[in-house]
Amino acid sequence: MKFQLPALIWMGVIFGLSSVPGSSLSPMEFPDAHLIAHSLLFGMLYYLVYRAFKYQSYSRFLSEFSLLVSLLLVMLYGASDEYHQSFTPGRSEELKDFMIDVVAAVVVLVIVVIFEKVRDNRKKFGTG
Repeated sequence: MKFQLPALIWMGVIFGLSSVPGSSLSPMEFPDAHLIAHSLLFGMLYYLVYRAFKYQSYSRFLSEFSLLVSLLLVMLYGASDEYHQSFTPGRSEELKDFMIDVVAAVVVLVIVVIFEKVRDNRKKFGTG
């Protein structure tokens, strides 16, 4: 549960932010703030979900395929987040937001793969 709890809490944060009515949101003061917010929220969610699956001990499948399973879960959560927003006053579901969420998750996936390759090479060759 050590690695799963942060992912669950982060999902709660995203849900809470999605529940804020549109009229209560302050206007974003700089260009692309909305894009940056989605990217940070869902990029971090991907990383936390990846860790939750990678370092759990109850399913070898989830651990071995944690990169892909995490991506699928974040995609589902992003879609459900957009659907949830359709019921929030002053908010709407947007395909663009969902796509930003997916791209952010894929970017973090690539970063994780690169980091793990570098780490594994260092272990393999005894450097670091």
